[in-house]
Amino acid sequence: MTLTPKSPPHQRFNQLLASIDLDVGASEMHGVLCGLLCAGHSEAHVRWFEDLFENRSADDLLVSETRQALGQLYQVTHRQMNDGDLDFMPYLPDERATLSERAGGLAEWCQGFLYGLGMAGISEAGFVGDAKEAIGDIAEITRLDHEYIEADEAAEADFVELEEFLRVAVLLIREELVANRGNPRHDQE
Repeated sequence: MTLTPKSPPHQRFNQLLASIDLDVGASEMHGVLCGLLCAGHSEAHVRWFEDLFENRSADDLLVSETRQALGQLYQVTHRQMNDGDLDFMPYLPDERATLSERAGGLAEWCQGFLYGLGMAGISEAGFVGDAKEAIGDIAEITRLDHEYIEADEAAEADFVELEEFLRVAVLLIREELVANRGNPRHDQE
């Protein structure tokens, strides 16, 4: 029997990243992974992982645990993005966190996603239609002023809508990138 890996707990992963002085949070880290996976560069994450841990001792237990958690997150994300179930979700603080913290995680996730696409050489100019609009909307979410969000039912509902929008937008962007792999670019006609 093969066990399906689960994402590491968000709060613990954030603590691990901070404990080894990585200047990136769990949500942003996942966004980068998703950007790289959408771009389809199968080895880009390996280079990125190497860069992240370049000056850190492999013998350090916290570094080792962080590497393991990152690998686990990568496996889960890769499976979610490639299976037909559409069960992909951005890796954000859970509902026990304040709305402001969750919204901050959403903005950081979007920053990471755009960074991951950029690392893979993908720019907004390569998109058309809905996917191009989705990239613009994701860029807009990075400017979310989450510190001043007042938690109420309407704000919670708005957050859930943004989270669902992001989930669908990422899958849309991924589909366009998959469809365009190996095909001549439209703008070269």
